Amino acid sequence: MEFGATFERLAHPDLIRLARHCQGLAPPHQLPRRADFDPAPVMRYLAGQLYLIDVLDGGADYRFRLFGLFWQTVYGCNLAGELLSDIEATGNLLVLRAHYDACVAQRAPIFRPGKLIWPDRHAIAYQRLLIPFAGDDGAVSLLVCAAHSDIPREDVCLYQGLGVPRLELDEPEERAG
Repeated sequence: MEFGATFERLAHPDLIRLARHCQGLAPPHQLPRRADFDPAPVMRYLAGQLYLIDVLDGGADYRFRLFGLFWQTVYGCNLAGELLSDIEATGNLLVLRAHYDACVAQRAPIFRPGKLIWPDRHAIAYQRLLIPFAGDDGAVSLLVCAAHSDIPREDVCLYQGLGVPRLELDEPEERAG
């Protein structure tokens, strides 16, 4: 698993640190194994900004395994245990499936800057990194996702009560690998 120069130049140091940690879990040019990922070491510097997604049936659906406090505060709920298909049925987070599908299909990390935009037009910039992990059969079975926002974590609570933000990801897609 490789991370390119553009990622190294643009990404927040915490995301680079996560990338290096995950890269260290895998032999060169291979995906890290799901069984080798322990979120505890990265939680020290990505407190609340990490979320984990189980890849179900090769990407037919996705289940949020862990949903960090940053994301719980942003969306006003804990999506842990929820299926993406159920969330999409409500009209929310429709943009995510294509990015998760791309990460699974490419078997490579994807880095995306973007914005969270609330209904009253308040917005925060953030960066998101998706890293695929393989199960015992070699297929992608876990996506490790982390984000870094342009505001301090403790200030995210100021956006509570403003409604559910719209996710706007910058184009074009930037592969981290």
